[in-house]
Amino acid sequence: MNMKKIILGELFCGAGGFAEGASQAGFEHIWGSDNHADSCISFEKNQKCATYCIDVNKFTRRKHLEEIKQRHGKINGLLFGFPCNDFSLVGKRKKMKGEYGGLYRYACKVLDYFEPEFFVAENVTSLGKKFNYKISRQFLAKEIFKGRLDNDNYRNFKKIMSDLASCSKYGYRVYADNFKFEEYGVPQRRRRIILVGFRNDVFNKKNVSYQKPNKEDLIACEKALKKIPKWAKHQEKTNHAEQVIRRLRKTPEGKNVWYLGDDEDGLPGVTKARMSHIYKRLKRNEPSYTVTGSGGGGTHVYHYEENRALTNRERARLQTFPDHYEFYGGKESIRRQIGMAVPAAGAKKIMIAVKKALEKREEKISYHHEWMIKAKDKDLYFTGKEDVSQSSFSFEE
Repeated sequence: MNMKKIILGELFCGAGGFAEGASQAGFEHIWGSDNHADSCISFEKNQKCATYCIDVNKFTRRKHLEEIKQRHGKINGLLFGFPCNDFSLVGKRKKMKGEYGGLYRYACKVLDYFEPEFFVAENVTSLGKKFNYKISRQFLAKEIFKGRLDNDNYRNFKKIMSDLASCSKYGYRVYADNFKFEEYGVPQRRRRIILVGFRNDVFNKKNVSYQKPNKEDLIACEKALKKIPKWAKHQEKTNHAEQVIRRLRKTPEGKNVWYLGDDEDGLPGVTKARMSHIYKRLKRNEPSYTVTGSGGGGTHVYHYEENRALTNRERARLQTFPDHYEFYGGKESIRRQIGMAVPAAGAKKIMIAVKKALEKREEKISYHHEWMIKAKDKDLYFTGKEDVSQSSFSFEE
């Protein structure tokens, strides 16, 4: 592979957070695909590459993939952040039975046809763990390797990993990590499963090393939201109802609506699940809580000092989009695009690690027809090679 020019395609590209980080890391997109019209316009205008606003089922039909390849050529890598709605802790959590649960299979179709040297995928942490955010390589490896898969999360995770590992005639060595974006230059507590797969015949396992990230110097949201230039778009403020303003006025920074208790401006009754982010103010000296792309009243992320929700530009700052990045569509559509994106700064770190791993490879791995799970100590990966030593994959620069 020519390391000076690593070509990418992307499924479920959204507004382009993943692509922006990849671009900053030195990769080049030649196409992206999504079915959300406004997101496609945002992606195309900012990433300046071919964008296909089409249903993923139609996009991944063999005839269409043949046309894409004929038009744009081969790709070295595939990115896909398949929609997390059915695995998210927020919502009905239908998992594989939901509308979005099996969307990763469309990525398998692209991997089977293009056979890129690597892929990177992103999804919510609850995909791989029953309880919120406690996932680790060591824990997953032990649980899966010993067969303790008593809940749907583990079974789903194993299914996705195994399907991805068996894509193309070569198969992929797939690494799974719980990625804490706040530890990689993102002023937001956002946890996601990152899957990195390297094709077995072109990647040497000895060249992948995992090092824990440096947890120092977390970026506080106050710092992230300062000095937004006047020329930056999407700075329209929300016109709140008077009760919402009173509610926020009574809520200290870092607290949510439940702090008000039985106050007349609190929320009446007892909900089925008291979500911690409802009308929650940011805490200025800490990273933000997770920026989301949907939700009703009380879910818009609230300023630590002013009695208002954040503007879309402020949300984009927390997602580390550059100020010149322009989104297309109405206010709620833009909120959706920003909240569903992969933070650009975190994506850059991931892609730099991928690039270094590709640059360091020395030997080719022989193709083996049967994939298997192999877990040792701190590692979890699926592979098409039986003789697997301890791995590690570094997200450090």
